[in-house]
Amino acid sequence: MKRKHLQTVIFGPQGSGKGTQGALLAERFDVPLIGAGDLFRAEIVQKSTLGNLVNQYVTQGLLAPDELVNAVMARQLKKVNVTKGFVLDGYPRNVEQAMHLDRILKVNLVIQLKIEDKEVLRRLGGRLQCMKCKNVYHEIDAPPSRKGVCTLCGNKLERRADDTEEIIKQRLKAYHYITAPLAGYYRQKGVLLAVNGDQAIPYVFEDIVKKIAKLGFLP
Repeated sequence: MKRKHLQTVIFGPQGSGKGTQGALLAERFDVPLIGAGDLFRAEIVQKSTLGNLVNQYVTQGLLAPDELVNAVMARQLKKVNVTKGFVLDGYPRNVEQAMHLDRILKVNLVIQLKIEDKEVLRRLGGRLQCMKCKNVYHEIDAPPSRKGVCTLCGNKLERRADDTEEIIKQRLKAYHYITAPLAGYYRQKGVLLAVNGDQAIPYVFEDIVKKIAKLGFLP
């Protein structure tokens, strides 16, 4: 089987570990990890026309319309060297955005991290963050050395304001309605790989690596 370059999108609900798995994949395959959020922040920092428009939505806590999101991604992706492959996290978020991505970048693998809603609630509900160094902990899965205190810098740990059960459920509802349909879109294209995201981080990664190796994606 011919070795393929990893040109992948990874998606799943918040708390599924897609950022972590994306980073592990990018490191293993020595390809850039493209975080949509980072590209948007770069556009805002540049104070371009697009960046200023995005910032207006961000400061109001609103989602930018697809047309604006697509324009920013098209502009920023041109600046990334993807000749040897890439891992894209955070985009597309819906089918319309996926159709736009198809016009600007070839994707040959889409990894969907499948995770039960109750597990998302458990993971995010127990999340703690240091407001100083931004290191993240979990009350059960990854507790700090001292309760309520950041192991790295000694600052107080806090629960994020948007990690309440009500808000998490709202985000899950939005994910199932807006983003989950990506699975059907990419399944029809024959590039979807569903992975059990309920497992611990090392097992999820091992699962991904084994499955994509069978498809010809090797480091």
